[in-house]
Amino acid sequence: MPKEIINNITTVLTFLILLSNFALMIGVWLDKVGAPEKAQNERIVAIEAKLQTFETFLGNDDNRIKEIEEGNRVTQKALLALLSHSLNGNDVDKLREAKSSLEEYLIRRQG
Repeated sequence: MPKEIINNITTVLTFLILLSNFALMIGVWLDKVGAPEKAQNERIVAIEAKLQTFETFLGNDDNRIKEIEEGNRVTQKALLALLSHSLNGNDVDKLREAKSSLEEYLIRRQG
């Protein structure tokens, strides 16, 4: 009788050990299966952070290019008024308008 009890206890303990090993193997397998998705998600987060940085840089560059274009337009308008005045001695009104535009641009740019 005691031998049967010891055999039953040994069988139950063996079964529990096998069950825990099986659960451990399932856990390891699930980690391996989920690893690529986890790595992919980490890469996506890093790429999104870089994208946000690039969008900020591009927005800054776009604003700077618009400022340069506006400055070029005002400068070219003033240059045309100067050329027109130099050629015929008239067009003082255009010269005044160009001067005013250039002053306004420079004042806005300083502020």
